[in-house]
Amino acid sequence: MNNQLSPISWQALLKKSIVWGIWLFFLAIVQTSFFSVLRVFGAVPDLVLPAVIVIAVYDRERMGTIAGIMGGFFADALGGSGISLLPISYMICGIAVALLAYSVLRRDFASWFVGILISLAVNGIFSVVSVFLSHKNASFGFSDLFSRLLVPQFFASLLLSVPVYFLTKAIWSRFFDNREMEG
Repeated sequence: MNNQLSPISWQALLKKSIVWGIWLFFLAIVQTSFFSVLRVFGAVPDLVLPAVIVIAVYDRERMGTIAGIMGGFFADALGGSGISLLPISYMICGIAVALLAYSVLRRDFASWFVGILISLAVNGIFSVVSVFLSHKNASFGFSDLFSRLLVPQFFASLLLSVPVYFLTKAIWSRFFDNREMEG
């Protein structure tokens, strides 16, 4: 089996990047404005990462990487504070989930769900590192960080990731057809 990516024209890549960039930017705005006031489980849910994972599952590692960098940059620029590793975290998740979906799993909701669980856990690790890098003098324990940040963030993001999945799939079917999917 040939595991190389099929060639894609610059026009198709540009179209995908523009469509997904606008969608990810919109999600970052909703995440950092609306949900910073109306918190779910006491946390701001991540809306951008689930969309990145949808793109990675259905459009492979090239667009998963691009979407991860764009989504991480938008989420960081609009709502980040201090040192943030979101572009790196989202990019790693986009690549890893795309490779996993292409080589081991299928391109479907179940694969996306496995990918989002893994990605939210990875993003939680990056969040802990970011907190410790940006708040060197703060005195809080890992149990505080776990119970006040990681668990609420994980479940809030997981809950709202399902509607993001279906909206992102609707955008996919509106702007692209299966022949435009890489691979």
